[in-house]
Amino acid sequence: MVVPSQWPCPIDDIVIWSFAFDDGEDVVEGAHEALIDGGLADGVTEDWQQLSESGDVPPTGSPRWAEWALGRGAVRQAATAVGLTDVRLERSPEGAPFIADSAWGVSIAHTSGLVLGAVGPGRIGVDVERADRDVTRLVRALLPSERELTVSLSAISIMVAKEAAAKATGQGLGGSLARWPVVDVELSGIAPCVGVASAAARVIDVRIYEHSGYVTGVASYPDD
Repeated sequence: MVVPSQWPCPIDDIVIWSFAFDDGEDVVEGAHEALIDGGLADGVTEDWQQLSESGDVPPTGSPRWAEWALGRGAVRQAATAVGLTDVRLERSPEGAPFIADSAWGVSIAHTSGLVLGAVGPGRIGVDVERADRDVTRLVRALLPSERELTVSLSAISIMVAKEAAAKATGQGLGGSLARWPVVDVELSGIAPCVGVASAAARVIDVRIYEHSGYVTGVASYPDD
């Protein structure tokens, strides 16, 4: 069973919607049912048809399609929550989703058993990972200064912060964690703030928090 719900977010202007499911279940059938029950099926189908002209979507009925569709459904739920109507989702040349003819930013993230869709003003990025993920290899990929931070901040949190910041720029990590160094960490407050330097020398603030066994990172900055 695919369960929809609003995901907590420490940034007031950003709404995140989630679809959770058990590993090993028929996520394709669950995705169909969840989208129909939420009144999202027609909109997601329109997104698929529009993007399929470029051959840039997974085949209908595949597990990859289910995650793709749930991500678009989650964004549509979040868009409704912030008062947006007639939402049309498109994809940038870099592959980032965006709402056509809108100043609102969107971001989609998925990991084992969970899909998130976020909507907020300006540029936003969201990433999520299971809190119990094995990070042995990940730690070796961190910069020396970042490995020192793992005394007070988990390696998962550092990775999620980098991914969320990269998504907010619309570029993505580009296959390199090192290109997005963590340059500042503020651990006070409910959600620690991690500063990640982008290729454009902008420091992007990412809020990190744990919920339901997952670590989530949310990045936000004004659209210049």
